[in-house]
Amino acid sequence: MRRVDELRERTVWKSDPHTQVKHLVYRHYLQCWMGKILQKFPEATIVDAFAGPGIYTDGPPGSPIVVAKTFLEHTAYRNFGRLNLVCLEARPDRVEELQRQFAKLPRSPQLNISLQPPGTFAEQQPRLSALAHRGRAETPVLWLIDPFKLKSTPFSLIRQCLAGRRNEVLFTLFTNELHRFCQRENFDKTMTPYFGGDHWQAATTERRARKEAFAAAYQQGLKEQGLFTGSFGVKISNQSARYHLILATHNEAGLKCWAPVTWKLDHYSGQGASADTADAPSLFDEASLVDRLDVALRAHAGTEQRWETLSSQAARLNHMDKHLRQVLDKLAAQGLAFRVDPVRARSAWPEGCTVRFYAPEDVADEAS
Repeated sequence: MRRVDELRERTVWKSDPHTQVKHLVYRHYLQCWMGKILQKFPEATIVDAFAGPGIYTDGPPGSPIVVAKTFLEHTAYRNFGRLNLVCLEARPDRVEELQRQFAKLPRSPQLNISLQPPGTFAEQQPRLSALAHRGRAETPVLWLIDPFKLKSTPFSLIRQCLAGRRNEVLFTLFTNELHRFCQRENFDKTMTPYFGGDHWQAATTERRARKEAFAAAYQQGLKEQGLFTGSFGVKISNQSARYHLILATHNEAGLKCWAPVTWKLDHYSGQGASADTADAPSLFDEASLVDRLDVALRAHAGTEQRWETLSSQAARLNHMDKHLRQVLDKLAAQGLAFRVDPVRARSAWPEGCTVRFYAPEDVADEAS
């Protein structure tokens, strides 16, 4: 049976390596998200909008069970507020199986599982949003949106999920399908609603990096909504991405959780991983790819910048503070960066410091 037929016909199907990488991203991100959100807010919600049956025939748990177990097994669990886990699945047989899988988990008064009657995301999104917020707009909500088809998740629905100022979305973008079908006749009728505009068209001219260009185009649409966004490719073996996981958040703190996840799974570039490379040691562990951050910091020549500004800039480029310090060390060795405040510190680039940047010609003039 072909994979597409298996997904369409069977209640439960076999997992694949891509799914395991995706769930690894989920687990790592949820560890950070839960640690920050559930120790600050009395209540938060995670909505799994395409929940599935909660199990695969070869044993691994589905995404709703991954979420629940991450919560129950979290090291800070005793300090957590209440988590509402709202799950939607279109097929009745899969809803029944998911109910059986939830019944196997330990009970917790802090975990409220709300398994919805069978329904589609497009029809149920407004009701799911109301359930997620429970009448309180300030309730943080994380949407996990992992559909089977492009047409089931137009950009307008994603935008609705992000209507609340404390809402986030972790979305599966089908970059492989976009790459394969984008130039088919009339496929633009699917592409434009999917991206929320025609800005996807520029990506079709790319040949070697078309999938990454589609991911960047989708992120462009999110940024135009005033959102912070990150991307991570789930690869086929160690080749090109099968799909991209896209994070959209209103708060830069979301990027502070996202960047460590991507760099943990891809030690060299933080951009993507396959089943055989995720979480694996790399020959490049000591030399992460930081070119974009290096260029961005050099552009500050002739100015002084606070640490908070530099850290924010690094996060938007999907880098962590350790990468920021790494590049600052390099620039300082070349005479292009100098800590002006505080004068004395236990480390070269402490939080709260102020850094003065210089241009190469400044250093050359000084030498002459």
